[in-house]
Amino acid sequence: MRKKKQTAIDKRVLRAEYLRIIPEHRAMLLSEEIFESFDPHVGFIHQGVVAHVETIGTPEELGAHDVEKEIAIPRLSCFVVLVTQVALHRVNRLPQQFKRAVWETIDAIIDEEAEIPEILLVVINDCLERAIMEINYSQLKEERIVNRLWSSIKSVYGEKHAPDDIEIFDNFYESEEDSAEEE
Repeated sequence: MRKKKQTAIDKRVLRAEYLRIIPEHRAMLLSEEIFESFDPHVGFIHQGVVAHVETIGTPEELGAHDVEKEIAIPRLSCFVVLVTQVALHRVNRLPQQFKRAVWETIDAIIDEEAEIPEILLVVINDCLERAIMEINYSQLKEERIVNRLWSSIKSVYGEKHAPDDIEIFDNFYESEEDSAEEE
């Protein structure tokens, strides 16, 4: 029996998620490295995934609703990484003209701070929806897989820049408290 091929996660995707989960003071320490290695296309798609998850909610199949934050946060983070990776793959598989139009439109939005055209949102949303349907949720419930991917996210800039889980979880607790106070 053939062993299933393990897919490598794009470091640009891991870096985008790292920036989302770490406390701000950690990002300040890496500001130069972050600036040099940040890919705006990946960042745009990643932000789309995060916004989609915040709007639609965490899929029930992920099993992150009724578990402790020590399990839910890494699962959700791994989910965001995988959806971002698959969505990027889907965009890159579009016909050449559409793919070029997507990347050029994203460049124009970033460079000129222009408004996002509705058609781009439709294309990206379609890629995100398809990516979410492709995710194998049972794998995201396996502790070994989540731990390996979670470690990859935290240490994408090197082990010395990897924050402790407690620091990340505390940052999430503070973010939730801040958003609850605003409401």
